[in-house]
Amino acid sequence: MTLRSQKTPGRDSKSGKRAFVDTIRTMITFKSGDVKFTYRVGGIAIHNDSVLFQTATENTSGPFYFLPGGRAELSEQATESLKREMLEELGVDITIERLLYVIENFFIDPYPHHELGLYFLISFPPDSYLYKESGPFIRIDETTPELPLIFEWLPRSQFAQSLIQPECLRDALQTIPDQTTHIVHTSQHR
Repeated sequence: MTLRSQKTPGRDSKSGKRAFVDTIRTMITFKSGDVKFTYRVGGIAIHNDSVLFQTATENTSGPFYFLPGGRAELSEQATESLKREMLEELGVDITIERLLYVIENFFIDPYPHHELGLYFLISFPPDSYLYKESGPFIRIDETTPELPLIFEWLPRSQFAQSLIQPECLRDALQTIPDQTTHIVHTSQHR
């Protein structure tokens, strides 16, 4: 488990207003032998037949797209983890519609990873700045200002030509399933 204390966006316990609060965070990720395990949550936002993706800013294998979200934390429901991640990264409250995918993702980067991901269909407030962004846009996460967060609405028609991780999302996101779908994905690289 990864344990750290930091100030994170949240709600003041007395006033209920948005504020940075001291928290001890225990992210659900650990290494056993040479394999790393991560429990991840991600949001699938769709607008004008495009899906919101984040671009990796630090990756030895080169840039790729992934769904916004992050690691779940101990004693935190998956939906609460996703709401927290979206508030930290995008500065907005989200509406979670429903769980779309449970993805068991096995890959090597540079050592073997086993990632369990829960991916939810989400939406933003109707007047959100996110629906007005057209090209790539940058957000600064106040918890890690040295790593800018780059987001982009990627049209579904461009998925085949784009490096999306996990790769199974290229096809899976072409149509939204009526019920939660379990996918096991194995790749030799990230």
